[in-house]
Amino acid sequence: MLQQTRVETVIPYYQRWLCAFPTVESLARAPLSRVLKLWEGLGYYSRARNLHRAAKIVVRHGFANFRHLPGIGRYTAGAIASIAFDERAALVDGNVARVFARVFNIRSNVKLPATQKKLWALAETLLPVCGCGEFNQALMELGALICPPSSPQCGECPLRRICKMPGDTLPNRGPKRRMEPVTQDVMWAMRDGKVLLRKRPATGLLAGMWELPAGKGNGRLLLTLRHTIMNRRITLRVFEAKTGAGRWASPRSLAMPAAHRRAVTALLSAQ
Repeated sequence: MLQQTRVETVIPYYQRWLCAFPTVESLARAPLSRVLKLWEGLGYYSRARNLHRAAKIVVRHGFANFRHLPGIGRYTAGAIASIAFDERAALVDGNVARVFARVFNIRSNVKLPATQKKLWALAETLLPVCGCGEFNQALMELGALICPPSSPQCGECPLRRICKMPGDTLPNRGPKRRMEPVTQDVMWAMRDGKVLLRKRPATGLLAGMWELPAGKGNGRLLLTLRHTIMNRRITLRVFEAKTGAGRWASPRSLAMPAAHRRAVTALLSAQ
C-alpha cells in the first residue's frame, strides 16, 4: 500500500484491510470485487489485484518462492527478505535513492538504468553484516522524515558531516512529464434508486471497476469536476440521461474510480 502512496493516506486503508482480511487465506477466498472496493481511493489498482493473485498462490503453494509472486519486484523482494527473514538483502526505493543522491552527490538522472545500477551497488556495499532489516528501514525512514524531497532537515541528519550535497537540489529525476489535458463526457441516469453504470474491461487501466457510461445523454450538463491521474489532468463532465448502455446498480458496494465516485456522491447528495 505504501508504494507511491503517503503513510497518512495508507493507515486507515491498512486498518480496514486487516479487519476484512486478517489472514492470507481470507484474502485468497475473497472475490476480486470486494478486494477492489476496499482498495478504492488508493489508486494503482494493479497492486490490489497482485495481492489477491499472490494470496491465492501462497495458499496453494506456500511462500518459499516469494520473489516470483505477482507484484514482487527487486525493491519489494529486498524489503521482505531483509525485514521479514533477516536476510542480507539490499533495497532501493525513492527515499533511499534520494538519500544516496545527496550524500554521494550523484547528479545523473536517478531513473536511468545506469544510475539505478549505481544506486543498487551502493546499497549492497553499505549493508552491514547483520541487522539488514533495521538498516534498510532506517535508510527509508531517513529519506521520509529527515531528507524529504523539499525542505530537508539537514541540521538533524546523522549523515550531515559526510553529505556532499546538502539541501534539496538533488536528486535529478529528469525533465518533468508534461500534463496531458483530457476531457471525459459521461452520463447520469437513475431508475428506482439505482444508477446506470458500466463495468470496465478485465484488463487495462482501472480493470474491472465500475463507472458512469460514456456519452452526453440529452445534453444537459449536471456537473463538472477535475481529477489528476499520473500525467493526465482529467475534466469529467456529467450529462443528464434517461438510459444508455450499462447496468442499473447500486454504486455503494461497487469499486469505482475516484473521479466517478466523487461525481456519484455529489449527484446523489444533490437529489
